[in-house]
Amino acid sequence: MPKIKSIIKIVGTIKGMTYYFLNGEYVARRSNPPTKDQIYNDPRFASVRANTKEFGGASILSKAIRNGLGENEKMFKDIRFASRLSGVCRKIIQKGNGKMGEREANLSNMPEALKGFQLHKTQIFNRIFPATPTVTTDQYKQLITISIPKVIVIPPKGKSRATHFKLIAAISTVSSHKWHRKTQKYRPTNAKSNGLGATATTASLCCNQEYPNIQLVLTNPIKPNPFPFPKFNFFPWRFSNQTAITVWLGITFLSIAGQTYSVQKKHRAMECIAVL
Repeated sequence: MPKIKSIIKIVGTIKGMTYYFLNGEYVARRSNPPTKDQIYNDPRFASVRANTKEFGGASILSKAIRNGLGENEKMFKDIRFASRLSGVCRKIIQKGNGKMGEREANLSNMPEALKGFQLHKTQIFNRIFPATPTVTTDQYKQLITISIPKVIVIPPKGKSRATHFKLIAAISTVSSHKWHRKTQKYRPTNAKSNGLGATATTASLCCNQEYPNIQLVLTNPIKPNPFPFPKFNFFPWRFSNQTAITVWLGITFLSIAGQTYSVQKKHRAMECIAVL
């Protein structure tokens, strides 16, 4: 192993050579990264392969959420939203059943990981909107209601000329995903219920004015498949726990000139408020 007598002491890897201190001496060695064949086949890299599988599953789960959000994602997100969301989905997969690398990806295993997640990292919804919403639903999760108690919304400080605001509610349905050995990918257990969405908005509401009760109602895009003979149906349809509904609430500010509203693009935020 070569020893270096140079005055300049570099620690790290440059052009395939790794420089470091060993037993008080400064040495260099040619780095020898694992080959692609080793990563895919060598038992020593089993954990690397398992992590790669689950990172891929997290990306697929994240994409399902984003598909359901549709245009809302484009409106509210920051440039790192997708990678931040994949990171949360990776934590959720780690809570799933099964061996490492093939664990179930189901939002219901760790719903608290998504609650409070912001579409834009620095535009924090609950710092802009002063009330705490509640989410309720019916027995079959066909109607999701977001209720907001008495609230007064104050325009953002600074150069904003906002006179009005609008609340935007969204849901995104996400099937659980399982590792599929044949395709070597994570696949939804119920593809028909995966990545669907719905949106509801309020009218343009005045800033600095009290609203005693605001409600937004969203219709689940997954329709029940009732038994053709209801009177003989001893097992009523219920929303599958293999499909989660993520519930999101956002706010955007508007300014009015004459009868025309213009959107204040710098002052808007959306977060996940529930996972059903």
